[in-house]
Amino acid sequence: MSAENLPNNILHGLIVGDEETYVFLFKEYYVSLCSYARRYVGRKDIAEEIVSDTFMKIWEKRNTLYINSSIKGYLFHAVCNNSLNYLRNLKKENLIETYFQDPKFENISFAEILEETEEQSLILENISTKIEEAVGQLPRQQQSAFRLKRQEGKKIREVAQLMGLSVKTVEMHLSKATINLRNKLKNYLPSFLLFII
Repeated sequence: MSAENLPNNILHGLIVGDEETYVFLFKEYYVSLCSYARRYVGRKDIAEEIVSDTFMKIWEKRNTLYINSSIKGYLFHAVCNNSLNYLRNLKKENLIETYFQDPKFENISFAEILEETEEQSLILENISTKIEEAVGQLPRQQQSAFRLKRQEGKKIREVAQLMGLSVKTVEMHLSKATINLRNKLKNYLPSFLLFII
């Protein structure tokens, strides 16, 4: 799914907690949001943390979301606010000068932002590869259930019928697959993706 094919009901997907909607938005905007946050906070690690926290907050407050602009505009505005809040908190704690003197802080140019974007795209590709490898290492039944439910988008009852199992058994396989994947991928996935796997 590309940005041009963004579903019309994406706001509904956000509110009801549709995982596919969240994963799509994360993959679609994570790179540019990190670059945007970094313009404020100057550090790659802090920018990534702010973006992941932004998605987590949206997930947690999904039932009360009010978005009167484009989804993209909303995400960038939220990241901007969270970046400024991060700096305000540093100022309150009298840590702002120390922060900007830290050698990790970088005053990046637009050329470096582009380079960073390309680097992050490669990272996301690598994450997809790691997910596929981890799924391939799951026990056969867990792997089949996971692929049918998460990758093909089938409902649990459909998965149960295709696998010739009860709904409860499929749910058990999916639960075990999720635990196994979280353990295998904890060193590779950004916290938000790890949370919704």
